[in-house]
Order: sequence, then C-alpha cells, then structure tokens
Amino acid sequence: MKWGIMGAANIARKALIPALQRAEGAEVTAVASLSGKEKELADTFDIPYTYESYEELLNDPEIEAVYIPLPNHLHKEWTIKAAQAGKHVLCEKPAALNRADMEEMLQACEENNVYFLEAFMYQFHPQHKKVKQLMEEGAVGEVSMIQASFSFLFDRSNYNIRLDPEKGGGALWDIGCYGVHSALNVMNEEVKDVQVTGNIDPEHGVDTTAAASLLLANGVVVQVDCSFDATFRNEYQVIGTEGIIKVHDAYRPDKRDSKGLITVFDSEGEQVAIEEGDQYRLQVETFMDAIRNNGSLEFYHQASLRYLDVMEQLQNGLK
Repeated sequence: MKWGIMGAANIARKALIPALQRAEGAEVTAVASLSGKEKELADTFDIPYTYESYEELLNDPEIEAVYIPLPNHLHKEWTIKAAQAGKHVLCEKPAALNRADMEEMLQACEENNVYFLEAFMYQFHPQHKKVKQLMEEGAVGEVSMIQASFSFLFDRSNYNIRLDPEKGGGALWDIGCYGVHSALNVMNEEVKDVQVTGNIDPEHGVDTTAAASLLLANGVVVQVDCSFDATFRNEYQVIGTEGIIKVHDAYRPDKRDSKGLITVFDSEGEQVAIEEGDQYRLQVETFMDAIRNNGSLEFYHQASLRYLDVMEQLQNGLK
C-alpha cells in the first residue's frame, strides 16, 4: 500500500514513517510540507516524491493512504479533503476537538468509501489485551478505581504548538486524552459524571497541569492527571477489591524497548508480566488489514466518539 505523509511533524519523523517502513506491505511514496522540510525528510527516509502543498499530494493517483500529523485544528479539514480525494486516512490524535467534528469526518470517509483511523497508537500494544485478560480472570476482584497519569517537562523558552489555544493546545488535549481513552478502553462503560480542575497558564491560556475525575455507569471512579510541568510518567492502574494491576509504560513503551511491564499486586504477592510489541507498526498493520480485507474499524470509531464526549466536558469545565 502506497502512503503519503501530509506534514513534516516530529511524530512523523520519529515514529510513523519508521513504523510504515517496518510494516509489512507498506511503502512511503511521498511527503508534502508547507515548511520546506519535505526534501530533507525525503532524503532521510529515501522517499521518492515530494510536494510543496497537500493538494498536490492528494492529487497523486498512486497514493492510496495518507497519514496526517498536522496541528490538531487542521485535522478535520484535511481528513475530509483526503477522503474526497479517495485516500484512506490515518489521522494523528486528537483527530477532532469535539464529537460533532469527528462525526462529520467519519461521515465524509464513509461517503467516499475510504477507511479512517484515529492514531491512538498505544491501544495496539498487546499489554492492554493482557490487562483485560487479567481482569477477566479476577486478578483484582471487582474494579473500584482506575488511575491514569501522563506527564513530561518541556522547554517553554521557544514557541510550542502545545501552548497555542487556537490549535488545540493544552495538557488535556495533548496527553490527558490518553488517560481518558485508556480508562474507557479498559472498562467499556458509559460516563455518568465528570469533574476537572487545572492550572491555566496566564500567558498562553491553556492548561499545563490538569486532573479529572469520571464516574462510570457501573460505579467505577476514574482519575486522570496530566502535566507539562512534571517529570515523565505514562502509567495506569486498575484497582479492585482484591488487587491492583499496574501498567508501567502504558502509552510510550517504545521509549523502553517496546516492552510493556505489568505488575499485579494481590493476596499472593507481586507478579510481573512483560508483553512486547511494536505499537506504531501494529497500528499501521491493523489499519491496512482492515482496508485489504474489507474489515471494520467501528470499534475504534466508537471509542473515539466516546472519549470525545468526555473531553468536551473536561474542556468546558476548565473554562
């Protein structure tokens, strides 16, 4: 399958292009950028064609699928344009900043008979399937709480798109969304109530640290925290009446040799499981398998809509 890359963002350079080149049956054919970085990126990864506009790339008849790593506020526009050009779309998260936009994007893809996937890469790592298996086996008894944390510290001395409120900036949109998405992925329950608090940067007007509490329909309480002002963490815990499952590198196991470390604390003591997986490659291959085999990605679409309902409420709560 021939791919085009719409933008020269770091996530494309560091993660997705290498993953596409590792994936079975994928070929990165072209890259487009408005920043003038397309030729350097093409030289780095031996990509045959470059374009100075996204429209040119979408007009290339050889390209079958595109990856969109553009700023958050541009995802809807270019997903719809890609769909209208007949290209399958893998769009970086958050693919939309509200449910209505996501529904419009999904509708455009359906009307143009192309596939769409929001690039929450973490969910394709096998460690999360292992967590669900452990829960089904009763490792924690009855689930009471889920706690999820994602944070990192970055240099604010230069412009950073994460701090731009007009472009979907803020800690919740950048990394808090992982905690919300993963908690709902683990529990698969509706959300009854949402509360949030956070530190709003006075200069930029976005949240740099935030904490959210969700009450699920089954009574489980979810706590999600995220921050641009704390050391690196990316973990979640499933806490129950009889034990705890801790996923130590829930969202970026690729930073630690792609090994997912899971610790179970129960009445028998402490047990450790290690699940290995190339989550970026698995994401790409899952997407391509669905396209080739006329499969369904509806499960992932419903997950996107469900977490966006919550994210909208959280954003409104911070205003």
